[in-house]
Amino acid sequence: MKPKTVSELFRLYQTERKVKITEEQFVTFAVFFPTILVIISDGVIDMEEWEYVKQLSRFMAKSFRDSENAEVDVNALTQAYLYEISFLLKFQRDWQEAFMEALKSYVQENPEVKSSILDTIHLFAEASEGTSDDELEKIQFIKEELALDA
Repeated sequence: MKPKTVSELFRLYQTERKVKITEEQFVTFAVFFPTILVIISDGVIDMEEWEYVKQLSRFMAKSFRDSENAEVDVNALTQAYLYEISFLLKFQRDWQEAFMEALKSYVQENPEVKSSILDTIHLFAEASEGTSDDELEKIQFIKEELALDA
């Protein structure tokens, strides 16, 4: 099954992973999936990139504390995001098509996320000694797939 929406993707992902995050938290996670593709594009995750991954996880988790969800355990959510990012770094080929398909419709319905995706993929690409050719190729793929320049 190829999910057409992030909600469908969440349900599919839950059947595989039994994640400990809500659908709303998963949407935030899904929006940053292209960053995972950029991180892994050169085949190496160096220490500096991993530090950015940890910061990104914390940032995503804190966004829920800062909203109406004051009861969210930021540390637990950060760990849940890190755990799922680690999983997707290993198995991104298995999930890439599903995430990108679901994100395509999400970006069309929520064009305001385009700049966040673009900013984040460029930040991670430049995190270690500039942007490599592999990273540039992956960024171009992401831009085209999600129509980020449109």
